[in-house]
Amino acid sequence: MVGLQNNNRLVAATLGVLCVLLVLAIAKMQISIIRADRLSSEAVQQSNARARTLSEYFVILQDVETGQRGYVVTGNPDFLEPMKAGLARVAEVGTRLRQQYAAGSKEAVLAEHLLMVGAAKVRHARVVADLRARGQTDEAAAMIRNLSGKRLMDDVRRKVAALQEAERNVSRAILLASAVDHEQRRLRVIAAEMALLLTAGALFTLLLLTLTKLDRTSRTRNDYAARQQAIFDHASDAMLMLDQEGMIISVNAAAERLFGRSADELVGQSNLSLFADPPPVEVSRAYLKGLIAGEASANPVQNFIGRRGDGTEFETEVVTTPVPLHDGLQFLAVGRDSTERRQVERMKSEFVATVSHELRTPLASISGSLGLLAGNPANELPAGARRLVEIALNNSHRLIRLINDMLDLEKIESNRMELREEAVDLRPLLERVIEENDGFAARHRIDVHLVSVPPRACVLADPDRMVQVFTNLLSNAIKFSPKGEQVDVRVVDAGTAWRISVEDHGPGIPEAFRNRIFGKFAQADGADARIHGGSGLGLSIVKEIVARTGGTVSFDSELGRGTRFHVDLPKLQTPAPADEAPVQQQPIADDGRRHFLHIEDDADALRVVGEAFAHIAEVHFSPSFAEAKAALRRFRFDAVLLDVALADGSGLDLVPLIRETSPGAPVILYTATDLGAAEVAMVDVAGVKSRTSLAELVARVEELIGVRAEAETRA
Repeated sequence: MVGLQNNNRLVAATLGVLCVLLVLAIAKMQISIIRADRLSSEAVQQSNARARTLSEYFVILQDVETGQRGYVVTGNPDFLEPMKAGLARVAEVGTRLRQQYAAGSKEAVLAEHLLMVGAAKVRHARVVADLRARGQTDEAAAMIRNLSGKRLMDDVRRKVAALQEAERNVSRAILLASAVDHEQRRLRVIAAEMALLLTAGALFTLLLLTLTKLDRTSRTRNDYAARQQAIFDHASDAMLMLDQEGMIISVNAAAERLFGRSADELVGQSNLSLFADPPPVEVSRAYLKGLIAGEASANPVQNFIGRRGDGTEFETEVVTTPVPLHDGLQFLAVGRDSTERRQVERMKSEFVATVSHELRTPLASISGSLGLLAGNPANELPAGARRLVEIALNNSHRLIRLINDMLDLEKIESNRMELREEAVDLRPLLERVIEENDGFAARHRIDVHLVSVPPRACVLADPDRMVQVFTNLLSNAIKFSPKGEQVDVRVVDAGTAWRISVEDHGPGIPEAFRNRIFGKFAQADGADARIHGGSGLGLSIVKEIVARTGGTVSFDSELGRGTRFHVDLPKLQTPAPADEAPVQQQPIADDGRRHFLHIEDDADALRVVGEAFAHIAEVHFSPSFAEAKAALRRFRFDAVLLDVALADGSGLDLVPLIRETSPGAPVILYTATDLGAAEVAMVDVAGVKSRTSLAELVARVEELIGVRAEAETRA
């Protein structure tokens, strides 16, 4: 119903806007009609003005012609008056005529010719009049008789007639076009007015329907409110409405029975009056604000000891939910007596713990015996029997993991899990987890990559429990990844926390399962436990351990693309290594093997180079300038491989420290950066990654180590 009302509002708003736009469009079209008519009228007036100017110019030339002829024939100077008046005006009228035509148009060219002929006619008339005035009557008469003036005047008459005809054509064309345009514009106005009428009608109809629906909705809401009130009043669970300060606004009959107080006694009191041991007011208000903000720490389900009006105490479970209303936000608290249920849960937990403890010893014996049978090469079992022993051993391990998970969960729920706090460096911890799961990953044909760990990524946590957390996440990622894929583990800086992400490329988590993925015994479907194994307790344990460490667990998943689990743990601020004098050097280990240090910030390069040198030395690595400096100050190495471009410095800056702390150790520069002569001179072996193969690099280092060992033997 709310969606329908929102749709109606949207349609009504659209129709209203459309009506306004149509009104504006009609007004604009009316204005355009008036403007077009005005422009047409002005164009016709301009054409008429040009025609009048042409007539005026022709009349002036006629006056000049008439005056000149009368004066020559009669000799009477009075005939010169119209000629003089015409000569006085001819230039001004000619200029006006020239200005009235657009430059470059055909009419302007014709007008220019007219003015040239008119000017010639004026000059001819002046010459004739001047001859008569000087008494040269015969010469003047001869000029008239040779018809040159008449030909000029006839030419003027033809050009004036042509221009006037052009102006009449222009006026007719303007009037015709104006009439057609006026009719088209008028039709568009009529169409817009019809659209306006239809839109207004639709808007009126919609408003009428909306009012009808609102009336029906109002009645439905009243009925719904009445039903809700009946549910509230007669529910078996206690219900209390609270304001944002935690004050009780209303209660139902079940709440009166549960707390042994009347509604009059409860309404207006703080919810803290219902606690046997109430928390501080500030804590209660912060909890309600956390519910509004949706904070993970503000669990809506709370268990506490309640107190009845007669002073007796009881265990109660309360679910608090924000309820947004028109007059403000309120909270609905629904509670029930959980004393009996929690006693049953405690009995169940104790039973599970007892059974689990009792099962541990025989299972350990069974697993140990099977392990001895399977692992003793001298014990020649038939192939079938050996296979059965391996199956039994695997399933005994599975049972032991299930029992350990159940015991851990029981410890968590009973608040008996002890977490010791110490500084944990995430890199070695994650490397340990990956190494311990290497065999499991190999059986599933999955590659596990530690992609990146920032320098000094440390947290305050229980290292054994953190191993348990990331082992669970990593084993899940391996189990749910297709064969041949890889699982990526990375640590990124998330502001006040380190985010440790475990990413697989499996099928993803079904949408329907996501809201219960951290629940106990949770499996996406019944086939998961059979196909992938597991108890469904791992993620529940992960969430509880991380929460008790002060962190959070979340995930991103896309069906068919994979899943990323994120563990956010508060940062432990550790000081950077001080630039102090080297401490007393010591071998990294007295195991008779060579020990190399590889300084490189690319995880894949570290792994590949480590494998390449594994047959001649134990390769240790430092992914940053600062960690490498600390390692060099503490230990002596038999050789040091280094990159140039590290995130926090240049590897070449470590060469003097290497020479000082590990004297005689070859320095091998293996970098993607092109090297100059100065850089090559600083080290014993130099190679560019894109040009020097690992085989070449290993051969050169072996040769160098052999040469130095031989020299030391001779010495």
